[in-house]
Amino acid sequence: MVLGSSFLLEAQDTLAPTFFQDRVQPLIESRCVSCHGPDKQKGQLRLDSREAMLKGGESGPVLIPGKPSESLLVQVVLHQKKDLEMPPKERLTPADIAVLERWIGAGAPWPQGHSTNSTAAQTPGERVGDAWSDPKNPITRLFGGQRLDLWSFRPLARPALPASATNPWVRSPLDAFILASLEKAGSQPAPEADRRTLIRRLTFDLTGLPPSPTEVAAFVSDPSPLAYEHLVDRLLASPRYGEHAARLWLDVIRYSDSNGFDWDEFRPKAWRFRDYVIRSLNADKPFDQLVREMLAGDELLAGPPSSPAEQDYLIATGYLRLGPQDNSSAAFNEQDRSRAELLADLTETTSSAFLGLSMSCCRCHDHKFDPLSQADHFRMRAFFEGVRPADDLPLDLAADQERIRAFNQNLERNIAPLEKDRQAILDRVRQSLREERLTKLSADERTLLEKPPEAPSDADKSRLEGIRKKVEPSDKEVKAALAKREQEKAAEQSVAQRISELKAQLKPWTQGLLMSENGEKIPVTRILFQGDYKSPRDPVEPGFPSALDPNPAPVVKPANPKTSGRRLALAHWITHPQNPLTPRVLVNRVWQQHFDRALVATPNDFGLAGSRPTHPQLLDWLAEQFIQGGYSIKALHRTVVLSATYRQSSSRSLGNPPSVATLPGQNADQAALYATQSLRRLSAEQLRDALLLTSGQLQLRPGGPPAWPDLPPEVLQANPAFLDDNAEKTKGWYPSPAGDQHVRSVFLVQKRTVRVPFLETFDLPENSTSCARRTVSIVAPQAFALLNGPLAVQSARALAERVSRESEAGGSAQIRRAFQLVLQRPPAPEELRECEQLLSQRSLTEVCRVLLNLNEFLYLD
Repeated sequence: MVLGSSFLLEAQDTLAPTFFQDRVQPLIESRCVSCHGPDKQKGQLRLDSREAMLKGGESGPVLIPGKPSESLLVQVVLHQKKDLEMPPKERLTPADIAVLERWIGAGAPWPQGHSTNSTAAQTPGERVGDAWSDPKNPITRLFGGQRLDLWSFRPLARPALPASATNPWVRSPLDAFILASLEKAGSQPAPEADRRTLIRRLTFDLTGLPPSPTEVAAFVSDPSPLAYEHLVDRLLASPRYGEHAARLWLDVIRYSDSNGFDWDEFRPKAWRFRDYVIRSLNADKPFDQLVREMLAGDELLAGPPSSPAEQDYLIATGYLRLGPQDNSSAAFNEQDRSRAELLADLTETTSSAFLGLSMSCCRCHDHKFDPLSQADHFRMRAFFEGVRPADDLPLDLAADQERIRAFNQNLERNIAPLEKDRQAILDRVRQSLREERLTKLSADERTLLEKPPEAPSDADKSRLEGIRKKVEPSDKEVKAALAKREQEKAAEQSVAQRISELKAQLKPWTQGLLMSENGEKIPVTRILFQGDYKSPRDPVEPGFPSALDPNPAPVVKPANPKTSGRRLALAHWITHPQNPLTPRVLVNRVWQQHFDRALVATPNDFGLAGSRPTHPQLLDWLAEQFIQGGYSIKALHRTVVLSATYRQSSSRSLGNPPSVATLPGQNADQAALYATQSLRRLSAEQLRDALLLTSGQLQLRPGGPPAWPDLPPEVLQANPAFLDDNAEKTKGWYPSPAGDQHVRSVFLVQKRTVRVPFLETFDLPENSTSCARRTVSIVAPQAFALLNGPLAVQSARALAERVSRESEAGGSAQIRRAFQLVLQRPPAPEELRECEQLLSQRSLTEVCRVLLNLNEFLYLD
């Protein structure tokens, strides 16, 4: 290091004029100023100016211009001073230390006007380029030109197909990429699965339900060379597709029917958003349109909706309301804290769900790994700064709104005189009470009340107020007096009854869980010091990640004149064909759905701390296909499931080698290479729905308010919110009638603090934050739930009744029918014998119970 310092000293005359701006200042900003700047001065030391460094802190001056080896600043970053090693956790790199040494050796020049505030690097009005092309970019300055090799920020590349594309095994170009990686590793694909396995896998993957025995038999015996393609198209056209596909998105965007926090109040209208997602996916609404509607649907409308499609624009803004909301904040005067949490949640969920960026990591400080600054978090947050709940915004179509308004106005014209008549009765009683009380006043009190002094003293004011309180009856006293006056009481009740009858005829507005904004009154967004809402600092404008575009975002003029266009601008940027993040993130999620493992193992984090793609060329090829296909999610599903890769068996032939070479950054297993399909357990919802469908209990319905299942008494008695319900009945748990509980699991109520026990046992995720990938556990309670749980016992009983109805009398016929319903295949001879023996000793219900507990029922091959 001494030799390096000498060399740098000799070269000081070649120091570039912009060296401080491009290399030194970003380093100090990113690694020093957070602890030694205007907001915090550890050791009474500031490093945000040359003068502060020369002055020093508790340990004296840290800078001796021209003498880097003698400067305390260099000594502490080299960790040469005991108890003064800086930074204390993550040491500077040799390159960073060399920058400081070279700068100090050149005399530590600090050009006038250069602040260590990274937001000041850009002159107002000046356009700055991206971090790869412009040294003025704040991310380049902040991280000294590092962190810019992030793969997910690179433009999409249309990769050339590998030579393996000509292999007979290849059914789709995506197979060529998979086969190329297999061949490189000296491996080969697994054989194609048999037809029963394929239809079972495909039906669960696309609809979340098992196929019927009739469907399996028809597919297995279909001689058409396009039988599989026809099956895919039929399943994608099924209404069940949207119900299942929506579940993926509801996980990612943290859907819930309740607010969360201690009270966890029920949201009666949240279901409209859930049905919107299902409806949109069934209609194959382009993904870019979905994003625009969810982020800025209200900005797409100039007035009331004129069609169901425009009605969905408003319902889609429920996305902005899905996060947890602390309704108790007002009681503790913490509205500002609750508001800050809402905006942080929107920023972080939007970034992770659509862009794969972990904005939560830079809420309080510059990102530790990725090319993201704290300012980037708040630039993104500024897009949402103006949003406010809009639950009173009517969803009715424009023509219906006119009819409702005219009808209600006519009723209100009839109600108004009745209200006056009722008020007149109450006023007469009030006046009567007042006159009675006046007679009880002393002459002196009456005089003061009738002729108060023009300039009363404080004593007169106090006495006068007391007299008025004695004379003026309260509403409660008026009602009590009315109850004792038979004639007036009867008249008031008659009028009140008529008013109630007319009000009952008023047509209500259709409402939902909505969000909108007042574009004229949007507060300034400020960077919060260490993320603390009580410590606002520099203002920022709405903007995209600075590494890509550090300039204020161009505002899009919305159709809605009452909104700002900010969120629409964000939606347009997220869905722009040149944005490489959004399509990569989406196709990665869909791939994960079909293979149980993603091309990028961290679907919500495409940053440097996340996983790199196992097959980057395949990821980009799929992303390009997705864009070229008009952002069709169904077309993307079709591309994946038609591939030979998807159709592989989950087991390998004996001729394959037992192990393969290791892909960069991957485990040495066949799964990393997609050399087999995944053997995976059904999700919590798939398992519950399969139990109900197989046993003949599942109720298919188009949506609507959620169904509430029964809960065990111990759960009801242990939840504080249930025990402290309110008048609106939003805190308690209210089970639906038994006949209405057997709906698909997506239609069950989803409370944040209490999950349905059966679903929770099988890894239903907690829904306060975005869930990118569910954990899959194998624990004893799952076996107990399937063997002895109320749902399993009830399903076994219902299945036995169904088998009895649908099969001939006799043990073997019933067993064969049970196997067809549960496993979509006939029993093997040994299985038939064992089940017949069990049936002779127990009952058909017990046989059905055994079949519903088989791994073959629980796992998807």
